[in-house]
Amino acid sequence: MSSKFGLIDESDDVIERSEGKIDLSGFPPVQKRSPIDLAEVDAAAAPHGFVSREAVPVITEAAVIHGRRRRAVPAEPTRHLAVRMVQSQYDRFVGYADRYKLTYHDAITKLLDAVGE
Repeated sequence: MSSKFGLIDESDDVIERSEGKIDLSGFPPVQKRSPIDLAEVDAAAAPHGFVSREAVPVITEAAVIHGRRRRAVPAEPTRHLAVRMVQSQYDRFVGYADRYKLTYHDAITKLLDAVGE
């Protein structure tokens, strides 16, 4: 065999298969590997600065959740409110919401309820 570009070497052997069957008897069967001890791997990797990429369990206890909670989908339509205020008022409002673990929406509602509006 040859090609006009010289990509096929004539010394390459052409393998002919009879009836489409391939003899795989020369390959040994695959040996099953023992399971990897991830704790041992992590212990060996830690001194070299590697950290485990395995998923860590997510803690779902309410006592360890910090900051404000996410708000559920409201039953009525919502409108956007953007308010500019001086830094000191902003810090007071955010501090109030953080202290009581309220969303900004809940904080405004609580403040409006407190003044009777």
